[in-house]
Amino acid sequence: MLDLTNNEPENNVPPKWKLWLPIGIGALLIIVAAVFYFGKSSDDGKAKEYSEDELPAIKVVVTNGCGYVQLASEYAAAIAGKNIEVVSLADTPKPIYDKSIIVVRKGDMQDLKRLQKMTGIQRWTSALNEYYIADFEIIVGKDYEEFISD
Repeated sequence: MLDLTNNEPENNVPPKWKLWLPIGIGALLIIVAAVFYFGKSSDDGKAKEYSEDELPAIKVVVTNGCGYVQLASEYAAAIAGKNIEVVSLADTPKPIYDKSIIVVRKGDMQDLKRLQKMTGIQRWTSALNEYYIADFEIIVGKDYEEFISD
C-alpha cells in the first residue's frame, strides 16, 4: 500500500511560472489601483455645470406668428441680452398662433431646456430639418407680452 503522508510533495508549478506569477499579480494590482485612483473624479462623479456665459449661444429664427407689426424684431430686441443668437426674422404665412412656441429644428434637448429657461416659453414641438439655418425657431404668439421683459 502506498503511504501518501510520508512522500515529499511534488512541485507541479513550472519554473517560469514561479517568476511570472508574482509579477503578473503585482501588475494587476497596480492597474486596479490606478483605475480606482484616476477614475475617481474630484467632484464625486457629478458633471461640471457651466454657467450660461460659458456655453455657446443658441441659434434661433424668430418668427412672428400672430401678425402684429414688427413683433419678431421687437421680440429679438427683448432677448438680445441673453445667450441667444437671432440669425433671422420671419413671419408665418398665416398669423394663427395664440401661444408662443419653440420649434426644435436641429437642436438637442439640453439646448431646448436652456432656451426654455432663457425665454420662459415652455411649449415646444419638433420639426427636424438638418438644413434649417438655426437649431430652433421661436414662433411668437399673441401671448408675447408674457415673454418680453421691460
